[in-house]
Amino acid sequence: MSVGIIYTRVSTKEQVDGKTSLDSQEKECKKFAQDQKTLVPEQNIFRERGESAKFIDRPELQNLLQYVKDKKNQVEILYIWKIDRLARNLGDYYGIKVALAKYGVRIVSVTEPIDDDPVGRFLEAILAAAAQFDNEIRAIRTVSGMRVRVEQGGWPHSAPIGYTKKNARVVADPVYASKITDVLVKFSTGTFSLAQIARYAFTQGIQTKSGKPKSTDALKKILQNLIYAGYTKNKLSPKVHRGMHKALVDEEVIYKNIDLIQGSKKTYVLRGDDMFPLRGTLLCSNCSKALTASSSRGRSGSYYPMYHCNQPTCKKKVTGRKASADADITHKLFREYLENLRPLSGITKLYKVIVLRAWNDEYGQAVENAARISKEIDYYRQLRKATTEKFILDKITEEDKQAQIANIAEKINDLEDEQIEADQYVKEKEQIVDDAMSFITTPDIFWNRANTKIRQDIQKLLFPDGIVYDFENGFGTAKLSPLLSVIANKKDPSDVDESLVVIPRGIEPLLPG
Repeated sequence: MSVGIIYTRVSTKEQVDGKTSLDSQEKECKKFAQDQKTLVPEQNIFRERGESAKFIDRPELQNLLQYVKDKKNQVEILYIWKIDRLARNLGDYYGIKVALAKYGVRIVSVTEPIDDDPVGRFLEAILAAAAQFDNEIRAIRTVSGMRVRVEQGGWPHSAPIGYTKKNARVVADPVYASKITDVLVKFSTGTFSLAQIARYAFTQGIQTKSGKPKSTDALKKILQNLIYAGYTKNKLSPKVHRGMHKALVDEEVIYKNIDLIQGSKKTYVLRGDDMFPLRGTLLCSNCSKALTASSSRGRSGSYYPMYHCNQPTCKKKVTGRKASADADITHKLFREYLENLRPLSGITKLYKVIVLRAWNDEYGQAVENAARISKEIDYYRQLRKATTEKFILDKITEEDKQAQIANIAEKINDLEDEQIEADQYVKEKEQIVDDAMSFITTPDIFWNRANTKIRQDIQKLLFPDGIVYDFENGFGTAKLSPLLSVIANKKDPSDVDESLVVIPRGIEPLLPG
């Protein structure tokens, strides 16, 4: 008497819980085997519960392949209810068929008339292709259904951090909801840079699956995600819809974050020099020493930021002239002074050559690094596929397969985190030329929008020896940096000395934060 095995599969939780589909498949397979006088012991029945046929590394399928390997030439027939129970991909089906044939096992579908002749093999190919076609049509329908759910305010995807799924509905996560709210609100105040909020989020337990801090790119997605304001929006349905879940913050918070990240609002991180960025650059018109700055308290109790000279010889009772100036007025006059520099002595074309020369090398390296990481990810994905195929063909053991798959998964996760950072670095490099040209053509606007560190770097670049400021008459004529003076006198971009075209560190434009 022949010995056979049975493989049954269902893919949905409802079918698993009800057991009707599994029982029905098994019953028909047993009856068919009995009619063919084939013995199928209980241990020869493999039941796959809740697994999709799209994936070849299903637990019970792998157990079945291992079983026929151990029982080589002792099992003759594999009974399945339909071909699509075994695979929904033409390539996977024939891969499994070849692996089984190696151990002397042939496939029999109890509901589909497949004979071992040219007509039967042709029909078998048609049925396997039909299973793949049906699976692809289901995928299209699934996407359409997911789109409708999003438009109705549902969320068919996994819940983002701060939420969890309960009975297929999105609800606030009791552990992370308050932490996400805290992070979103803190960033919306404009007093945190992206780097700072990323570090703070990490201290609150908001991290990657591998326990590392989330990248600034990942934080951007969280900070701008309208789902936290009670809305649904994704690639399937890009329009914003009112969600059925509870909002963690007001929508105003998310829109503030979007403005801050996209640059339409300034991220203002308070530091010691933020109120007085010109301190160290301004020189007293009387003694030529650097001006200092502080906030003076008025009679009303309010504080007024002022630039002033501390030298005894420059006091008003000695000179009879003003010895201090309002900081806001000084900043306004400085912006007007920068505006009069536009364009800086007609050096825009030469400056562009210099910037591009330095930028090309760094941008090329950034792009190459991002491409390298992408290739490595593709390599490990192919390696994962090849590992499973080797196991099917009995070239490696189950233990070796599991070990290799786990190792490959870890490497892919690390590379994907690295890829996010690399892609972000490329984006930042792409912005450099635009920002650099903005600086040379509209220095007053660029200075006004920059953070304190960049402002001070600009001041050092333009006026390395400082600039004289008279509290009554404003700014005097300043001596530009030797670099700009040299370039301004060159007529040919190729005539610029290589040693003079190194861009000072710190001048590279930054994203918010």
